[in-house]
Amino acid sequence: MRKKHVAYFVLLIIVALLFSGCDAMITNVYKTMNLGQPDPEKIAQKNADVIIEESGITSGDGPSQDYVKKIAKDDQAKKAVIEKLDEVVNSSSATTEEKQASQALIINIELSSIDADIVANNVNSALGDILATEGVKPADVIDKIFPEELSSDETKLADFVDKLAALSGDVDKLAQIIDENDKTAAEGLDIGTIAQTAAIIKFVDIVEPAAGYTTGEAVAKAVMDLKVDPNANVSQYFGEEPDLESLKDDSNLATLFEAAGMDLDTLFGESKGSEGSST
Repeated sequence: MRKKHVAYFVLLIIVALLFSGCDAMITNVYKTMNLGQPDPEKIAQKNADVIIEESGITSGDGPSQDYVKKIAKDDQAKKAVIEKLDEVVNSSSATTEEKQASQALIINIELSSIDADIVANNVNSALGDILATEGVKPADVIDKIFPEELSSDETKLADFVDKLAALSGDVDKLAQIIDENDKTAAEGLDIGTIAQTAAIIKFVDIVEPAAGYTTGEAVAKAVMDLKVDPNANVSQYFGEEPDLESLKDDSNLATLFEAAGMDLDTLFGESKGSEGSST
């Protein structure tokens, strides 16, 4: 498939390919914390510092997936916890390490609330097969990546993509906190996977939908069309192709990559090469 806009058919897998299978922020973090089954109501009653510690966000391995999911899937708990974490982020007395941990945990909770972790897990498990298969069809990739409830429901998929793009502001806030700390991440914060996930979020955010569509609606319509016809013309749903150079020049993304000791220029140099290849 070499059509101009085919790259849009699954934004997450394209960026994942650029990273050659690097983990997204909240995948592969099956941390054993001996906390038993987290109770979201009890978590919501705790102070922010306790929540941060129990979550494992600064453990070096990333947060406990189960702990984060319990918060994310309980609306009242999620609201209460994020409010407490926001207070830390905006506090004049909190340390930069506390602010970074709080903002990173907010992003994790938001990702988990839309099941981005499920999609990321699917990307990781399917990536090898996708790379090794010649002439892979869009529908096959879509079915491997997205849960049935997303790949078969245009409205849910559109909402998922739009919520993912909306996290760009949260990513910027974290980067700005790190920038104020001489571009140094807090000890134990898995800044490498955070930076990689930030790039996925930023990529989705810069996609330009055609007039009358949100980004999520454009992507969802393209996905539904390509599931039926691998040669479907999905360019009608999009405006200009995304400017990857704008990501390379994004100061907040650059801060996250620098803090992680990763080369943003090299990353997007590789992405240019992938644009001209078949997918």
